[in-house]
Amino acid sequence: MPLRTADWENINRSLIPLYRELGTDKNLIVMLEVLNALVPADSLAIRINPVQQPSKMSWVSLPKHNASHEQTALIARYIHESPFAAYCLAPWKMTTDFVSTEDFHKTDLHRLALGPIGVNHQILSGLGVRENRAYSAVLNRTHLGFSEHERDILDAVQPHLVTSFTNAAAHAHASKAINQTQAALESAPGGYAYFNGEGQLVWIQARAKAWLNEFFEGEHLPDGGVPTAIRQLLQQSALNKDEVQIFECDGAADRLTAWFDSAELGGRVLRLERKPKTQAPHFRPLPQLSERKNEVLKWMVEGKRNAEIAAILGLSARTVENHVLEILRDMMVENRATAIVQAMDYCVAINNGKPIRSHAYPAGNFGDNVG
Repeated sequence: MPLRTADWENINRSLIPLYRELGTDKNLIVMLEVLNALVPADSLAIRINPVQQPSKMSWVSLPKHNASHEQTALIARYIHESPFAAYCLAPWKMTTDFVSTEDFHKTDLHRLALGPIGVNHQILSGLGVRENRAYSAVLNRTHLGFSEHERDILDAVQPHLVTSFTNAAAHAHASKAINQTQAALESAPGGYAYFNGEGQLVWIQARAKAWLNEFFEGEHLPDGGVPTAIRQLLQQSALNKDEVQIFECDGAADRLTAWFDSAELGGRVLRLERKPKTQAPHFRPLPQLSERKNEVLKWMVEGKRNAEIAAILGLSARTVENHVLEILRDMMVENRATAIVQAMDYCVAINNGKPIRSHAYPAGNFGDNVG
């Protein structure tokens, strides 16, 4: 029996929520809600089976808790008796396509697991495989079996279920890649933002946003706080992919440098670097500090944070934090700012060949230590 006009109207209406929700877990719930609206069932589930271990089954269900933990364990224990055990392909199949209802009800799966929660009739179809796990949608009823007309409705919407499932999986993969990239960049020197292939701002570090707000203070910043100059730089970089386009902007004391790099997941990464306009004095190692502590102090003088220093030197953030505390102790100062000021004073004095006397350094003229 061909589908009626009303059937197609119901299917078309179901596509809007189906394609709108891209969150992986929420997409599965919406899928169950759509299926229940098209073919009402007593319960529905997205069955999830590891490809190598089908008995390690889990699922997302509607209603949410239609089976206890004990009942769920029983279903997983006897799932090998299911006529759908090895079936994960479209189109939709009913239990009676494989065995008679009487024979199905004789199995331990039905007697001990499915029957007690009112599952006497089932219809199932596969959705696809994601991260080595097979996903299937199953509808359950207690009293009334599924009709061929209902199967036709499910078969008609099946391509959209698979496409929606694939879209959600792709979106989840891209979001995971973006989150991993963002986490890695949080500890890297500088400021970063990511623009997708359409030039839309996807995320921006708080540090990068603060820098842009500071250097473009007088400009109204729409589009997530992206200045016109940065937007133009993005366009130039997209047109001239073989040449690095650089933009520089001077602030009160610092200079901001911006450029774009291609991102592996598509789109482009904005990189910001901030440095003083006046050259800092050439760093000179402090005699009372070890070589490693002098390396850390050098980057402290450059204005780097602990996380940035850790990334530069290939150390853990905890190790850098311990070095900083030891530097403050060895220099006999209370805070980071005082240590930086005294280190810069020492560098200026040594570079000019002047004697320097301070509680922070051993007494004497360190002019001989310049090399």
